[in-house]
Amino acid sequence: MEETSINILSEQFELYMKKGRLAREQGNLTLAKRNFLLASETMMQMAKQSQGKLKEVRMERARGLVKISDNLQKNPHKENKDDASEDEDEDLKKWQTAQIPNITFADVAGLDDVKKAITIKMINPAKYPEKYRMYGKKTGGGVLLYGPPGTGKTMIAKAIANEVGAKFYAVKGSDIVSKWVGDSEKNINSLFAEANKQERAIIFIDEMDSLIGKRGLDTHNDKRVNEFLQQIDGFAGRNPNLLLLGATNRPWDIDSAAMRSGRFSQKIYLPLPDASARKFMIEKNMKGVPVSQDFDADRIVQQTEGYSGADLEELCDRAKDEPLLQAIATDKVVLVTNADFDRVLQEMPPSVTPKEIAEFEKYNQESGLGGRKRKASDAK
Repeated sequence: MEETSINILSEQFELYMKKGRLAREQGNLTLAKRNFLLASETMMQMAKQSQGKLKEVRMERARGLVKISDNLQKNPHKENKDDASEDEDEDLKKWQTAQIPNITFADVAGLDDVKKAITIKMINPAKYPEKYRMYGKKTGGGVLLYGPPGTGKTMIAKAIANEVGAKFYAVKGSDIVSKWVGDSEKNINSLFAEANKQERAIIFIDEMDSLIGKRGLDTHNDKRVNEFLQQIDGFAGRNPNLLLLGATNRPWDIDSAAMRSGRFSQKIYLPLPDASARKFMIEKNMKGVPVSQDFDADRIVQQTEGYSGADLEELCDRAKDEPLLQAIATDKVVLVTNADFDRVLQEMPPSVTPKEIAEFEKYNQESGLGGRKRKASDAK
């Protein structure tokens, strides 16, 4: 019943938008305003039947339409270029200014087997193409990084781009989905087109679950997934120097077709950091900071089992607050102590819950990855 309702609402929304744009072009601002408001109400109904990022995107879209209707009366002679086009222009500017990141694998804690897998799959083919041809080694396709929030997915992606000297295009799935329903396919197409112009590029898409969710529940999502899969299939054969990375905290919500060979067939799990990785992160975040002689990183490591890399970065930052305030007040150097960490830890539990970890363990078992343990990575 709910599926039918979403599809009907989608059709109504498109109809209201079409009528609103036509009325605006004809100068009938009253009718245009009415249809844009009806489209907003319809989108809000769709949002109420949605969850997660899709719900947020649709609510933002509904609010955006209210602004459009208000601006019709304030700027009746404004060029017929709505916020959807402006958003697309901004995205293109952002994509055109993509740079090679300055993050390297040396900045990432642990993950030796992950680094090896990525080196074989993505780095060496770019560096030694003739060797790969000699051995008939299969190349291409994408890699999906998944795991709890704050475990290093974005940092790993930047390190890969640095290793191969690739322009780095980082976008969130919710950015591509766009608050302007119907433009998602254009955004996907323009992103791949821009990246294809580069000598070597990496497209990194975070929140993959919001971009290519399971099909069959929403016609807009289905169109978006189809377009994205077509782009993957197209670039895989045309441009071996265009690499594709995805990241998600919810791999079970991604459409299964995206996991087929040649697409995101290789999935790499990034778990919470182990003891050695946590020590690396703590020492890195406290490097150069005035600490007491009895400062003990190993003690903090023992206290932070279950903390993500992002948690540890936040912990170290907050532990500096009181000493910093005292240094400002007294104009003296105040050392950071273990007690400062103890104080913060009492107020700051891990951000990742045991329930979330259990979901990943279940997914790994069902995907046949449960027996492959990996060391953890650095923060976000």
